Amino acid sequence: MTATPATTRELDLGPLAARVPEVLRATSAYHVPVPPKLVAKLDANELPFPLPDELRARLGHVLAEVALERYPDPSARELRAVIAAADHVSPDQLVFGNGSDELIAMLVTAFANGGVLYPWPSFVYYRIAATNRGVRATEVPLDARFELDEPRVVEAIERDRPSVVFLALPNNPTGTLWRMPFALELAARHRDTVIVADEAYLAYSGKTLVDELAAHPNLVILRTLSKIGMAGLRVGYSISSRAIAALLDKVRPPYNLSSLDQRAACFLVREAHEWCASRAAEVVAERRHLASALTDLGFEVFPSEANLILVRTIRDDLWTKLQGAGISVRAFNDPAGPLRNCIRITVGTPNENHALTETLRSLLR
Repeated sequence: MTATPATTRELDLGPLAARVPEVLRATSAYHVPVPPKLVAKLDANELPFPLPDELRARLGHVLAEVALERYPDPSARELRAVIAAADHVSPDQLVFGNGSDELIAMLVTAFANGGVLYPWPSFVYYRIAATNRGVRATEVPLDARFELDEPRVVEAIERDRPSVVFLALPNNPTGTLWRMPFALELAARHRDTVIVADEAYLAYSGKTLVDELAAHPNLVILRTLSKIGMAGLRVGYSISSRAIAALLDKVRPPYNLSSLDQRAACFLVREAHEWCASRAAEVVAERRHLASALTDLGFEVFPSEANLILVRTIRDDLWTKLQGAGISVRAFNDPAGPLRNCIRITVGTPNENHALTETLRSLLR
């Protein structure tokens, strides 16, 4: 049965609308367009390689043993031990979320008194989490090359006194890796502010601040398994001081990671870490080739340390044409903003990247 689109009348809340915050009424739900046919999926910053058959078969056997009639382990004890060992941190420094999105929401909830601050454009969920909780958000514009305006960030923090500052390192959707010590300087200067280093793309940048946690008790590091081949699991985690971890656990929904996700993540972190690291290295190599090819095609290509490339084009119809050809990339509804005429391209397999560049070559003739 095919669902029919809701009518305007069906979407009218009536007298309930007055109970909804005005800022939430003015926003749109997150939407991911799907082309009628799919040749290359380059829109979601996933690892493009599927697990090898041997690992998939072993994973299937492991998941078949999960007791689905029981609730998940609320403390994720086995996964906690596995991640702590892999990242060389204490288990009680970890808090798990349904993807890093949930952890962002938890941080906003736990430290909501002073609002949040983040550069813009950046990861859209920082804005969504603040909006959904009625928390004031300060957005500090990046410069024309999507680099961080450090003095402007410092000025905004001193003016607005936010409770939480989010820094995506590297940044999404631009791929930019800003100066890492800046986060530490902010943490040292503003001890009453949580400084979040979002390291979702660590596998592609190789840069981390995890060794600085002991010296900066207000620093929080976010990580996710979504970018290294496990996007379907929706497993993210934070690494922080024990005090912050204990606070986040108070706002964490019970049973927020399913038993299947926990067991799959344990298996894959133990058994597939070398495979994941090798595939991420392939993506880094492909990123260089793809950036060069896009530059040759005449695009303005921004430097990236993630598994994505942001480009600017003068063609307003390019995203629509790519969708029609089965090439799914991320466009931005930003006609007058910094992302105008920009598309974000996830680095795919060699075949997917070739399909993209050949399609673009044909469209640009």
